[in-house]
Amino acid sequence: MFNAALKADEVARSGTEKKASVIVGDTSAEEVAPADEMPAELIEMAGYVAAQGEGIPSLKLDNIGITALVSGLKEAIVGEKKIWEIPPESVQDAIGRMQARAEAVKAESDQIPEISEDALRILGFVIAEKSGLLQLGFDSDDAVSIGKGFVAGASATDPDLFKKAKLLAFKEFMQKRITAAQVKAEAIAAERIAIGKVFFEKLAADTDVQKSESGLHYKILNPGADEKPTPEDTVLVHYRGNLIDGTQFGSSYDRGKPSKFPLSGAAAGFGEGLTKIGEGGKIILYIPSELGYGNSQLPSGLVKPGDTLIVECELIEINPD
Repeated sequence: MFNAALKADEVARSGTEKKASVIVGDTSAEEVAPADEMPAELIEMAGYVAAQGEGIPSLKLDNIGITALVSGLKEAIVGEKKIWEIPPESVQDAIGRMQARAEAVKAESDQIPEISEDALRILGFVIAEKSGLLQLGFDSDDAVSIGKGFVAGASATDPDLFKKAKLLAFKEFMQKRITAAQVKAEAIAAERIAIGKVFFEKLAADTDVQKSESGLHYKILNPGADEKPTPEDTVLVHYRGNLIDGTQFGSSYDRGKPSKFPLSGAAAGFGEGLTKIGEGGKIILYIPSELGYGNSQLPSGLVKPGDTLIVECELIEINPD
């Protein structure tokens, strides 16, 4: 989860030694304003921290580019559209363009790759999710203030907002939100883990379902070839993932393109399950939360803390070129 208070410290110390001494220099207790006396400014600082923490100044965007980026960020916060409604390939393309531009700027290249306004808007959604702004309870009432702070942070090379008086108040303000978000996530996880336990109790009646020592449950539909992947291998897989209530949270079939990834980088239950079949094989994985995403919430918002996952997989190739 986004720990904005810690990110604030990182930003405050990221400049030159001279800048850092100004930002975090000694301040008496009397000079530290209570967080509740300047909430609007502190909400702005959340946007500022998100921009600085995600390295937006390194993109050297003009005002039009920053405006496009902020429009996506605000749209995500308001909730008009969710990131999972954007085609995954468009998200990956936007992230790739961002990385390419940052690298070119850092290398002082004569040719700086352009990023379209549409791609920048998508990046706004990505940053809203990745930074944790959505998980910390910011909503449509906060979107304008966050956007204003993000604009400042997107071009600032001297983090002047981080005077120590403001920084301490900001940390206090954000810690309250972080604590509230953690309590909420733990409550959601406990409820959904309990639902998962009932699900696995009922699943035990299916004699075709096997259970491994780790707690992974699985049903082999087609064993495929004799050779099976190891945890060190990379695989090409078609998959469809659902929650136990039938909600689909991901599908390579819908994208029309299988996914390629190293098993070592997959969720534990997903990686283990794919070692049960060979090329051409099909399997259904029933993954308890501790072998899936645990008490984390995926950026899409579809997988909640403590969720049990049901993933139907088709292993197409081991170590594809």
